[in-house]
Amino acid sequence: MQKISHKNSTLSICQRFFIEKSLELLYLGSMDSYRVKLNNPKTILKELKYCLQEFETGRIKHFHTLKAKEKDKKGAIDEAINLLSGDKPNYLFFKSISQKYLEQSLRTIDEFNYRKVIFSIEILLSENDQYLETVIAELDLLVTANNSTIISLEKLDYTLNILFSELISNGFSKGFLFKLVYGTFVMSLGEGSNFNDHFQNFKTRISDSNVEHTVIFRVDTTHKVYDAISTISISNPKLSLSDNINNIRLKGMRQREELPSFNAPGNARKFIHCQVTATDYLSALKRARSVLSEYLDVINLGLSDESLQIYHRALVIDSRSPQNGNFQHNVHILDGKYRVTKDHYLEFTKKLPAILNDHLIINETKEKIKSAIRYLRLGNQSTEVEHKFINYWIGLEYLFSNYESQHTINRIKEHFINAHCLAYVKRNVHNLKNDIIQLSTTDQTLVPTYNVFDDSFLKEESFYKEVFTNLLSKFPLLAYRGMKLKQWFFKNGKTGNAKDYIKAHKEHLEIHFTRIYRLRNEIIHDAATNTNNEQITSNLRYYLTFILNELIDFLSKPTTDRKSIEEYFILNEIKLGNIEQNGYLLADLLNVDCSLGFISS
Repeated sequence: MQKISHKNSTLSICQRFFIEKSLELLYLGSMDSYRVKLNNPKTILKELKYCLQEFETGRIKHFHTLKAKEKDKKGAIDEAINLLSGDKPNYLFFKSISQKYLEQSLRTIDEFNYRKVIFSIEILLSENDQYLETVIAELDLLVTANNSTIISLEKLDYTLNILFSELISNGFSKGFLFKLVYGTFVMSLGEGSNFNDHFQNFKTRISDSNVEHTVIFRVDTTHKVYDAISTISISNPKLSLSDNINNIRLKGMRQREELPSFNAPGNARKFIHCQVTATDYLSALKRARSVLSEYLDVINLGLSDESLQIYHRALVIDSRSPQNGNFQHNVHILDGKYRVTKDHYLEFTKKLPAILNDHLIINETKEKIKSAIRYLRLGNQSTEVEHKFINYWIGLEYLFSNYESQHTINRIKEHFINAHCLAYVKRNVHNLKNDIIQLSTTDQTLVPTYNVFDDSFLKEESFYKEVFTNLLSKFPLLAYRGMKLKQWFFKNGKTGNAKDYIKAHKEHLEIHFTRIYRLRNEIIHDAATNTNNEQITSNLRYYLTFILNELIDFLSKPTTDRKSIEEYFILNEIKLGNIEQNGYLLADLLNVDCSLGFISS
């Protein structure tokens, strides 16, 4: 959790919560549990409609990938039901299609009656073209009301998730939204400033229509390619070429300093101008990169033996204020912050060679570890999101593969989920503890149960109560986190347990892995490129990094017995089974031996 230093001391609890939660949802270094969710009640219906249409055309082969046959398994349809029903607001306007009818249709859907669901969703979506405006209006009311009860904060949290999920679905980039929120509510909201004025500016900006942008890429190539692209007419009206950009004038000091080096003459250098409409400058860069890739694919078809290098910086110009154009890194930045300190890195470099030279570890396991590390590296180094996705998937799939009849995706759903559930509670509770550690000594005294030398307080209900009650006015997001964990772990005076917490996490992972596998099939079998899957790719990178660290930690421990990945999976199944039989006690889950040092996601 980021520690926000608010410049305005008059902010209400809900105003502080709005700012802190918004930044947490959008910050690339936030834990995956606390980043903005992929779907909201509207976007899950759009995804479900797409999947049902894909099933209708035969590109999705099995209906059970949308609705599981087994009662204890979950799919996209269950996610839709969960987001629509319950006591949480969905902000959808039900007119021609009633909510009860849609929910009943989803519960009884099968491979024979699914078409009525497609039409129902189409009608519902057409009657909710003002969905974003509705969510913004409700958010405004929640912040203004300043009701700081846990129920109201939960509603504010949920509404913010819907807002940013919808904005990202509508084309906004997460990076831009983070900078917008930080600039509007942290940097410029000083003492004496009015929060409502800043909120109105925020509403205006996120309600803007798409704007014309020009993105300029610099390409260095051979004379052969240079001559070819100089003479070949470009059929795409969005693209144009030039030998320089001498006509560009920029206002900012840093931009003016970078412009001469970017525009420096080269031996076989071209500037490719791409015209796109987008909601913000980072989205414009993403769209322009896609257009550029299609153009270069055609060039490469006839000149595949020639080199062509795209400069790592690109100039993005908003048509509303061309002189405020700015240079951006021409890379895909994925979510997830991996805190690898020098000590951790040295420990890692010692563990891996020891594993590879350990005669007790079977060769298949060694090969899988080496392969997974290689594909993690290839994914990190890839420039296209689809390439990142496929490399991460190959690394993950090979770790879980076997030569039995069970499909690898089923083994991933079973064994990865077991491994992550074992670490999930401890990871999230220790994340809360680390947030307390970052407080000043004076603020830490507001939580009397906290003990810097003994973690046993993490098992006590009083700790979570104190965090909420005593920190709410000063650190509302941290207080809210404590109360949410209390609600999950301590119910009706029973001993602390995480049964419902683990169940919800299992269902989420199962649904998400089914989604990831569908996307994998689209890329591999249908050569899909417009998959818009940065968020899912970020998740996949985290999954591979997590399981690699857990496996390396397990395999590096001294033993006199043979060790393998399969043994790790079986031992996890036994551990989780015993914890389950004991009622998922909080104490048991906090005592699980797992590797938390490498990653924060």
